[in-house]
Amino acid sequence: MKNNSLMRKHGKTFYWASFFLDKSKMQSIYSVYSFCRKLDDMVDEAKTPDIAKKRLLIFMEAWKKGRSHPVINLLSDIPKENWPDQRLVKNFLNGQISDINFSPFKSDKSLIIYCYQVAGTVGLMVCDIFGVKDKKMRYFAIDLGIAMQLVNISRDIYEDSLRNRVYLPESVIGKNTAREITNPDKETARKIDAARKQIIKLANIYFDSASRAIDHLPSGASLAVKLASALYQQIGYKLMNMQYESKEKRCYVSKFNKILITLSIITKYMTTFKVCMKPHNKTLHKYIHNLPDAHY
Repeated sequence: MKNNSLMRKHGKTFYWASFFLDKSKMQSIYSVYSFCRKLDDMVDEAKTPDIAKKRLLIFMEAWKKGRSHPVINLLSDIPKENWPDQRLVKNFLNGQISDINFSPFKSDKSLIIYCYQVAGTVGLMVCDIFGVKDKKMRYFAIDLGIAMQLVNISRDIYEDSLRNRVYLPESVIGKNTAREITNPDKETARKIDAARKQIIKLANIYFDSASRAIDHLPSGASLAVKLASALYQQIGYKLMNMQYESKEKRCYVSKFNKILITLSIITKYMTTFKVCMKPHNKTLHKYIHNLPDAHY
């Protein structure tokens, strides 16, 4: 399957936003997305935890020794200097490994660390594609990745419960088994609704932080990232107005609303002057300050 086909099928928001990139950057983004997606699939599609572990170990060995591997080969269209940093890949894999050996999150700390691992790292990989080396800019890329992953978690509560995973922290929702989330009684559904709203409010704090830097991205990248952020945030707004139920269908933004949001973003982009970037809020990284490129 071609890299753009993977994003078109599984990452519709990113695929829509990618059309505002030049061809070279577009292809690089497709490749990084496919690279991360395939690593994620190694875990999610494995029939047993042992199979998942074996697949990741084979990949890790090939990555460390520079050998050929189907997932590594997805990066072949990207110049070597723009390949994901070893530290970022290691942290991304740590997130995948935690899914294999999954245990419920006790607090926001575990949640934010996980979001950094599986999405903040991806934001940093995208920075490398765009040539963004300024450490202050990279703080905001982490925030956008965390925000998007918090929306993913809020959207995929039912699907994740089928995989025996509950990402909503116990400090927010209390102790619940995956089975209780899959088939909730009225009280559990009410708690899920309240927890989801709380997580999306947290996501919006990170979205707001990320928005401070988007206008300062290189020409061509700013509009695409701004649009992807706005579309993802819209999914969160929709989720806040939904009531959780068993067999919940995935929430998405309709094509018509995507067009409206796109036109609005383009209009603002064309008519708004760039202002000085506000400093990053260090407290947003208090749980991840020791991880690569985070604000310490």
